[in-house]
Amino acid sequence: MAEATRIGIIGGGWPGKAHAKGYQAAGGFKLAAVADLIPSRRKQMMDEFGIGREYADARELIDDREIDAVSICLPNDLHAPMSIAALKAGKHVICEKPPAISVKESRQIEAAAAKAGRTILFGMQRRFGGNEQAARQAIDMGYAGNVYHARAGWTRTRGIPLGTGWYIDKSKSGGGAMVDLGLPMLDVAWHLLGQPVPVSVFAVAHRRFGDLMPKEVTADVEDAAFAIIRFEGGQSIELAASWALNQPPSQNGATCRVYGDQGGIDVYTGSGAILHRGFSEKGESKETPLKLPKTVGHPALMRHFRECILGTAVPMIGPKEGVLLMEMIEGIYRSAESGKSVQI
Repeated sequence: MAEATRIGIIGGGWPGKAHAKGYQAAGGFKLAAVADLIPSRRKQMMDEFGIGREYADARELIDDREIDAVSICLPNDLHAPMSIAALKAGKHVICEKPPAISVKESRQIEAAAAKAGRTILFGMQRRFGGNEQAARQAIDMGYAGNVYHARAGWTRTRGIPLGTGWYIDKSKSGGGAMVDLGLPMLDVAWHLLGQPVPVSVFAVAHRRFGDLMPKEVTADVEDAAFAIIRFEGGQSIELAASWALNQPPSQNGATCRVYGDQGGIDVYTGSGAILHRGFSEKGESKETPLKLPKTVGHPALMRHFRECILGTAVPMIGPKEGVLLMEMIEGIYRSAESGKSVQI
C-alpha cells in the first residue's frame, strides 16, 4: 500500500480549509504543515486539522523536504509564482482557480511542470460536484447524443467581493466577475462538451455598479460580462457572469444547460441534474433524474489528485487545460475591449 502523501497547505483562509477537509475525507494524505501570514489562522488550521508544523513564509514550507505536495490557496496573482516555486522544489501542486492571471503565466507553469516531472492540478472543483459528474457520465453514455452547445452562467444579483480588496484590483485578480465566477462555469461547460479546441469569442463587459463600492475604493474590473465562444467542430458556449445585476432575485446563482441532438441536460435543479429526452411535437419531454456519485466535491478532487501523484491518472485539469482556459479568458477581455469577435 502506498504511503500517505504529506501535504502542506499554503493559505489558511476558507479555500485552505476546504482543501484540508477534502484531504481528510479522500484518505491517503497526511496534513503536515500550513503557511499563512496571520498567526491566528495558522493556529486555527493546526488545531482543527491536527497539523504539526507552521510557517509564516510560504517559501519555507515549499523548501520543507518532508512535504510531498502543496495546496496553493492564495490570491490570484500569487498562483503562478508559488506554483512554479513548488514545482521547482520537486513538489506536486494543486492550485486554486484561476490557473494564473495571464496566458503568459499559465504557459510558464506548464513549462515548469514539464521540466520538474511533477503533477499540477488546478482546483476547478465544480467538475467534481455530484450534479456535474452525473451529467458527464450521462453524456459519455450517449444519452444526449452529440452535444453541441452549452449555456452556463453564475450571476449574482448583488455580491461584489470587497473584503480583501484584491478581487477588484486587476493587477492582483486578473479580472472581475468573469475570472471569479465566469471561469469555473466556463470550465464546467467546456468539460461537458468534451473540451473542444476554442476558435473565437465575442464578448461584452460592464462596470455599472460603482455606487456599490466604498468611495475610497477604486475598482478597475468588470462587475458583469457576457460571451459566446465558438469551438472547432461547431460547438459553442454562452457564458454569463455578474457580481451585480438587476435580475429577478430568483435567478441569483449558477446555471448550466447542455444541448445535444438526442436530448439535453439541466445540470442545476432543485432535484439534481435532469436529463430531458423523448421530446414531443409540443416540446414536452421525458425527465430523468441522474444518479449522483458517492464521492463529490473536494474529496473527489483530492482523490483525483492522489491518483495523479501515484501515476494512475492524468490530471483532468492540468497545465495544458490551464493554458487553454486562460486563452479563452484573455480572448473574452480582448473582445470586450475591441467590440469585435477575436481569434483565440
